[in-house]
Amino acid sequence: MSKKKSKEKVVEFSKLTNKVAAVWTRVSTERQADTNGSLESQRRICTEYAESHAIRIKKYYGGTNESAKVEGKLYREMIAEVARDKEINIILVYSFDRFSRAGYEAMMTKAYLKAKGIYVVSATQATDPDSAAGGFMEDVIFLFNQFENNLRKDKCITGMVECLRNGNWYSKPPLGYDKLKVGREHVLTVNEKGKILRNAFVWKATEGIGDIEIVQRLKGLGLVIDRKHLNKILHNPFYCGFIQHSLLGDEVIKGNQEILIDEATFNKVNSISNAGYEHKEITEPFPLKRHIICSDCGGYLTGYTVKARGRDYYKCNKKGCKSNHSTEKLHQKYINLLNGYNIPDEFIPILTDVLRKVFEEYNQSKGEIKKVLLKRKTECENRINAVKVRFGLGEINSEIYTATMSELNSRLAEIRRELEDAGKNLSNMMKYINQTIEMSCKLGGLWSDSNFSNRQKIQNLVYPSGIYFDKENDDYRTENENEVFKIFRRFTASCEGGKEKATTDFARLSPSVGMRRVIVHVSASPKSWLLENDNMLIR
Repeated sequence: MSKKKSKEKVVEFSKLTNKVAAVWTRVSTERQADTNGSLESQRRICTEYAESHAIRIKKYYGGTNESAKVEGKLYREMIAEVARDKEINIILVYSFDRFSRAGYEAMMTKAYLKAKGIYVVSATQATDPDSAAGGFMEDVIFLFNQFENNLRKDKCITGMVECLRNGNWYSKPPLGYDKLKVGREHVLTVNEKGKILRNAFVWKATEGIGDIEIVQRLKGLGLVIDRKHLNKILHNPFYCGFIQHSLLGDEVIKGNQEILIDEATFNKVNSISNAGYEHKEITEPFPLKRHIICSDCGGYLTGYTVKARGRDYYKCNKKGCKSNHSTEKLHQKYINLLNGYNIPDEFIPILTDVLRKVFEEYNQSKGEIKKVLLKRKTECENRINAVKVRFGLGEINSEIYTATMSELNSRLAEIRRELEDAGKNLSNMMKYINQTIEMSCKLGGLWSDSNFSNRQKIQNLVYPSGIYFDKENDDYRTENENEVFKIFRRFTASCEGGKEKATTDFARLSPSVGMRRVIVHVSASPKSWLLENDNMLIR
């Protein structure tokens, strides 16, 4: 057996002849650190203690804000560095709670240091580290500090829960809100970013577009946000006046914050499960991928190619599901389905009145966006002029000037493009109304003649949540269709039951989510969709 290495004997604290210390000072919050009062007092008292007890201070650590409830980064670095130092044998602190408030962790750290001949000494709490009673007293102090923390935490949580139950949001407000504390209440109001963010809910609810396009539009209005953050925002009920929090469990509280979007619009957004799905890559032979849903297992069909046969197929990837169909069959059935939407001539005047209301709402929203863009344009032009003046005065060199002007001119060009689009309001209303009705009645041919991207947009327009394919009946199921096209289809059947019944059904149509999607797709085309299908359904 190999011999065990003999442990180095630890010198008792009272017998240390050359006492060398590292001073550790700490405050809990940045606010305390900014005042410097507590840190300066800790350092002064430790220095005075060291002078009166013949202790040489080799180094000062900390001097900043770091919580002592857990072992922070600076604390761990200090312990590791002191443990490596062969000269330091004391860590001098103002009080034991400045060293740590972590209870058992503090006790273990103290034992680890003592095993290396390093003692933790408090300048204001006299203990005998050599005696059992002294060591026990230090441990009790550490445990008491942790107990005190837990009591504070319980009181704090109780206060936070009460605050939330009263409808007040106590922590950092979500994007789009400013928080002002008035007395004991937290007042949250919608700021400029929130006004821009409101458009995301409106676009999603009325146009059914995907998150990628919404992110791009928001960027054009000056609000940069990533897709994941946007998705969380669209599903956060805070924006329609409610509060959800882990402290409340599953309970939802009516909040006192200013409402950014109405509850009805928020519910519409969250009822769209697959609206505006966008492929990351173009797979031209399989436009219905991630759009057709298997009726047996509820999974989306994917596409694959059998090279030996030179044929393309859609299939369900779930093990054991035998839903497998050729693209020719599913595409033709899809075209036939789209061709089933039509409006009898006698009902077109009623639809025209409905569309007129929708187009007026659309023009109004475009006007609000235009105001934001004009403000951004003015700000960008002012910045460009300011940079030119600073360059002329010699305050910035040519390299910085060139880089800055390039960035600002790029932003200005993007704003101008957005303004041009926002300025295209639907002044010729009857033209777009006629195009809307004509397009809606010839979707099959339009889908057949379109490219991959436009097929995707048509699919998401008519069936925003996807469409089921029933392999037993070998046909599609249309329960997830756009409400507007559902009415179109119902009309044709209703006409057989009499004009009065059909008129009653049609009169229920109002400026709805589905209709807004229809007119937005039509208005995006600068030219007639009959002549240039590729320019159709751009947004």
